[in-house]
Parts: sequence; C-alpha cells; structure tokens
Amino acid sequence: MQTSINELIEKYANIATSTIGHVLDEGHLAQIHAINRIHHVTGRVRTATLASINAMNLRDALLQSEPNDVLVIDARAIPNRACWGEQRHRAAIYHQLAAVVVIGDVTDCVALREMKLPVFARSVSCLTTRHQGESLVEHGQEIMVDQTRIASGDLMIGDADGVFILSPEIAQDLWPTFQDMEAQEQHKRHHFFNQHHPRDYYHAEQRR
Repeated sequence: MQTSINELIEKYANIATSTIGHVLDEGHLAQIHAINRIHHVTGRVRTATLASINAMNLRDALLQSEPNDVLVIDARAIPNRACWGEQRHRAAIYHQLAAVVVIGDVTDCVALREMKLPVFARSVSCLTTRHQGESLVEHGQEIMVDQTRIASGDLMIGDADGVFILSPEIAQDLWPTFQDMEAQEQHKRHHFFNQHHPRDYYHAEQRR
C-alpha cells in the first residue's frame, strides 16, 4: 500500500539528515545550510523557479501553498542576489509553511535568525531582488541540483546539519532502514550514559 506524503512527514519527524547521509548521496542539497535556529523539520515540497531580478511573483507560490508545505526556490539564475528576506518570511509564517529552502541567497539574516520558520539557503547577500522588469517565476517545475531531482510532492527533511529531499518512493522504501539506525544510535547513547554523566560531555545536561 502506498504511503501518503502526510504519513511520510510523520515517519521522518525523528530521522536525522545525518542518518540519511549514512545511506544516500542522492537527495542531499550540498552547500544548503540552516540560516536560523532549528531542530528538525519535515514537509511536502512545492517548487518555484526564479529567472528574473523581479521576484514579485513568488507571492503566487505562497498563495498556492498549503500548511506543512516546504517552498523550494531555485534562484540560481540570479547569483549573489537575495530573493528572500524578512517580509516574505512573515508571509510564509502566515501561510503556515513548514520551511523555506532557497537554492541561492537570502537577506535580512538578523531578522530571519529571530523568526520561527526554518529557512535554508546557500549564503547571505545584501544585493537583493527589485521591482525591475518582468517577474519570471515558474511554479511546480522540476529542479535539478547536481544529481538530485526535486519535484513538487517530494519529502523534505532538514535540520542543523543540512537538507535532504527524497521522492515519496525512496522515502517509503528506506524508512525502515533509517528507523532501525536511529534506534541503534539511541540504544548506544543510552548505554553509554548509563555509565557516564552527560554533564561531563556537554555544556548543558542532555535529556536521556
């Protein structure tokens, strides 16, 4: 029986990206990092491709989004120019997105670091988009990043270590493997801290 994307979102709620990275290369978004403080996030991908300095039509992607969507924006056509900042991030929070992933740059990093919604990007820039010329934004297009194909409806898993985007089929097939790996890791951790105190290893005591 095919697992729904919502079921996969729940199943991957406790699967670390580093666990996936022990098994897969495909699906990893290299050089995409968390801009603000996050623990773990999963969601359904919705893609947008920006091909102009004018990014106004990104608002359509927000309007079409549903709760738990992850907006993945391909902004490689405007290198070194930020297409995402505080104002758009507030709109993303209002529309209850799970996260935003920018294959490119963001701005307003001080504000973004204080905001609740996870945002991932390649880098930060003070050079931004502007209302100049036509706004060329395509919605729902497949995006290729290195060997990774990203499509609307895929599963995104992100945390402080990075981002993976998996097709529902791959996510479903490999979830038992990842679940077993997480269980083994927790078992080893609990075994170790039955003999040692966490305060000897961490700045703040970790929950056991």
